This record gives sequence, structure tokens and C-alpha cells, in this order.
Amino acid sequence: MTNRTNKVFIDSNMLMFAAEFQKADVFEWMDQLYGEIYIHQEVLNELILPSIKSKIETFLSTGRWKLFEPRIILSELEFDIYQERLSDVKDAFSQMRLTAIEAGERVKSTTDLGEIATLAACMMISAQIICSNDFDIRKIVEQEDYCVSTDEADLPIIQDSAEDFCFYCYKNEIASRKDVRKFFGHIFRETPGVRKQKMEQLDKRLQ
Repeated sequence: MTNRTNKVFIDSNMLMFAAEFQKADVFEWMDQLYGEIYIHQEVLNELILPSIKSKIETFLSTGRWKLFEPRIILSELEFDIYQERLSDVKDAFSQMRLTAIEAGERVKSTTDLGEIATLAACMMISAQIICSNDFDIRKIVEQEDYCVSTDEADLPIIQDSAEDFCFYCYKNEIASRKDVRKFFGHIFRETPGVRKQKMEQLDKRLQ
């Protein structure tokens, strides 16, 4: 099983889900499940609501979590490499979008800047996990075979979706079955049809 006590990046959608849910401290779940938690500067920039952004900035300023600011934490050579990887990931996302449009599929209206930057950052600091509910990440990782280098081997980048996050919180006895179901259901509260299907998928894993 993948080690979740090492470096992990968390995406803006999971941060917003956690902040919106008032019946449990999901940020505390994140702290217990993951080791070193990183937030990319681009992801921080995506947090529009002042209350959520302020909470995350407090985590960062107190050292609870770490901010990935490429120009500050990378050397000049590392920054050049990061820029190359960022460009490669941007191209991969653009190609995926074009392919989807040509196939008549619906595409997102968002820019994916946070996801793109986070993937490039993962490859720079060998962070194997991205906690995000944006499944474009998983598609791109599988399509491009993105990996991180460790002392032992090159390992594929892994996406923990909201469902995965809830499952691992339950499996590691961080949160009860009841609480992870409440949190997961809250994410899909405005789409009852989707919510029913998603809850059934999670329940199968929680058995």
C-alpha cells in the first residue's frame, strides 16, 4: 500500500469541501492521514472565499502545512527544470481537452492551473500523492505515465479522490463510517441522483 505519511499535495476542491463541512474537522482528518501536507501557490490563489483562504494561510504561517512557492524554494537550476515540467503538463492538459472536444465530450470551463502546477511540483519534490476530486489528474497521470523518483524506484503519482480520502480515513480509524459518509454525502448534496450513485460506491468500500 502507498505510504500516506510522506509528502502530499492537497487541491483546492478538497480544501473547499473540508471547509464547508461543519459536522467534523476534516482538516484534522487530513493531518492524521497524511504526513507532510503541501499547498501549491496556484492552489492558494484559487481559493476565492476569504474565510477559507484565511484558514489555509493560518495553517501555512504556523508551519502546520507547507506552501510550495517555486521561485522561493527552488534553486535557479531546479526552477528551470520545474518550468519545463510545467510546460509539459500544460501541453498534456491542452491535448486532452482538444481530444475531448473533437470527440464531442463536455469539457470543464476552468483553467486547471492549480492541478497543472501541482503535478509539476510533485515531480520536483517527489510527492507521490495529490488529494483532489478532479479526475482529469488521474487521466493525465495514466496517459503520460507521470512518476516521482525515490531512493528505491520511480513510483507513479497517485490521486486520492474524495472517495479514496473517506475510505482511508475510515480504514485508518481516523473517522467513523458514519462521519465519512456524512462528509462524502455533503459533497454531492446538490445533485441527488449523483449522490445516490456515489454513496453506493463508497459503501461498497466501507463494508
